[in-house]
Amino acid sequence: MGKHSLPDPDDESGRWRPEPPGEPTDDESGAGGSDSDGDELTTRLPAADSAPPTQRSGGWENGEWTGSHRAVTQGPRKVSVGVIVALVSVVVVVAAVILWRFVGDALSSRSDVAAARCVEGEVAVAVVADPAIAEPVTALAERYNETADPVGDRCVKVGVTAADSDQVINGFRQEWPADLGERPALWIPGSSAAEARLESAVGPETISDSRSLVSSPVVLAVNPRLKDALKDQNWGTLPDLQTGPAALDGLGLRGWGGLRLALPLGADSDASYLAAEAVAAAAAPSGQPASAGLGAVSTLMSRAPELADRNAGTALDALVDASDPATAPVHAVATTEQQLFQRASSLPDASDKLASWLPPGPAAVADFPTVLLSGDWLSQQQVTAASEFARFMRKPEQLAELAKAGFRAEGTDPPAGDVVDFAPLPAPLAIGDNAVRTTVAETLAAPVESPTVTVMLDQSMPADEGGATRLANVVNALKARIGALPPDSGIGLWTFDGVAGRSEVPTGPLSDSVDGTPRSDALTAALDDQQPSNGGAVSFTTLRLVYGDATTRYRDGQKNSVLVITTGPHTDRSLSASGLQDYVRGAFRQDRPIAVNVIDFGDDSDRATWESVAEITGGSYQNLANSATPELAAAISRMLS
Repeated sequence: MGKHSLPDPDDESGRWRPEPPGEPTDDESGAGGSDSDGDELTTRLPAADSAPPTQRSGGWENGEWTGSHRAVTQGPRKVSVGVIVALVSVVVVVAAVILWRFVGDALSSRSDVAAARCVEGEVAVAVVADPAIAEPVTALAERYNETADPVGDRCVKVGVTAADSDQVINGFRQEWPADLGERPALWIPGSSAAEARLESAVGPETISDSRSLVSSPVVLAVNPRLKDALKDQNWGTLPDLQTGPAALDGLGLRGWGGLRLALPLGADSDASYLAAEAVAAAAAPSGQPASAGLGAVSTLMSRAPELADRNAGTALDALVDASDPATAPVHAVATTEQQLFQRASSLPDASDKLASWLPPGPAAVADFPTVLLSGDWLSQQQVTAASEFARFMRKPEQLAELAKAGFRAEGTDPPAGDVVDFAPLPAPLAIGDNAVRTTVAETLAAPVESPTVTVMLDQSMPADEGGATRLANVVNALKARIGALPPDSGIGLWTFDGVAGRSEVPTGPLSDSVDGTPRSDALTAALDDQQPSNGGAVSFTTLRLVYGDATTRYRDGQKNSVLVITTGPHTDRSLSASGLQDYVRGAFRQDRPIAVNVIDFGDDSDRATWESVAEITGGSYQNLANSATPELAAAISRMLS
């Protein structure tokens, strides 16, 4: 047995110790030998079964202690199968974890991509904008469509259509025009005056939110020579300059005659409506609402230049294309600063032909509100998307784009221009409530032709909710509208209660006198004297008297009508509903038509009769829940014309 297997006799513990390597003994010469180079010796160990288990311990190999329980042999070491299995198991587990995370991320990404690709399609959001702002809003809509988050897994697709305020208001009041696409979720008119008119036409519940986006003051586009002459004028002096045959001669412009101020109603961002508000406010007596100055608006309109149409572009063409500014068909055009900036930007030598005059005093401002609409034609997704788009447009980078087009926007710098200097503005004009704004607008939009109307007013009207007197509200609306009518309009007043009907002021031209008093003043005094009465109303029998009187006083060349304002019910048994309808059929003449228009309050049991009478005569009927709404002023303006 080799000495690698011998115990150390000096070790009292009896443990086996390896013997240090050295030269072999004689009796070991057969157990080992030199390698081929004679440099190293290899020790041959006894067979495994020839030594006890305790002898199979670590040993020396090439001068190093192996520390292994296995024998060391020449050549590469072998790795245990168990270690391999353990390593493989770890690799498999790690790979599984990595794969699980990869698959999870992939599924999450796939979900995000699916949402981004609008798995439920698109939600179309219709926007109608004033023509002046429609183009830049369209560009903003395209930008928004590219970046907007889906609404309910549906991509937002905002589409913009240009339309004037009158088109939108008439579309909601009647049938929505097909050329404007779908009814909008968002409307951007030229001004909040248009919003007031829409509320009057269809009710305030149609509008859920409104706030200004950008603004532009109303100015007069004039020839540079006229601007210098107007330095001491204001909104209130414009009607006299318009009607005076030599008014501009007195301002140093000899040969110019009177002011030829055009008030366009198309493609003009509501500028003429806002100018009319400024004129009415300046002409109204101190302490009175702007509606008290509507006569000045009618005067201004009555002498406005006659052009091919009522569009702002046509009026501006007539101003700048004239070879002689003194004899030009148009001396001035009411428009917005933004519109004038755009026109001047495309006109060579613009400063030689155009100037901007801002009348002193409170500024009439087109505020371009974002009007969020509400109605059964809209889904909740469309409402939400419209609100998000309105919010998007108010961000600084979007407002900067609108400012480039000539609008005033918060936090932006105005563009450079030769004609428009974007000077600081005075405080904006405060015109009053929606009823006043609607009355002013209806005055401007009403036909120029003077009407002949006999008003038949019910005195037995109760107070509306909130304590306001219904009769007082009606009287105020009537006075405002009568004050806006041209002087040659024919107006008369009848009243009735539960006992009888009576003539207060006979029908005739407003410019004529009644017992030495101008008819307009006589009407105002009679309306101011009205007091509400109790009991029933003899409306049917009074209409029979009024209709006969209107026939006698018929005025050729004008639209003749009777305006009935009542609450009902009729209580005079001497004339039934069928009897009234028979009478009207017999009295109506096709060659001299007199329409009966009816404003009827509340749940009137006579409603069917009034609707029939209006239909027989070619008139109109409107029922109002109460008088404390802008709808009353709008209805009176429409029917008293």
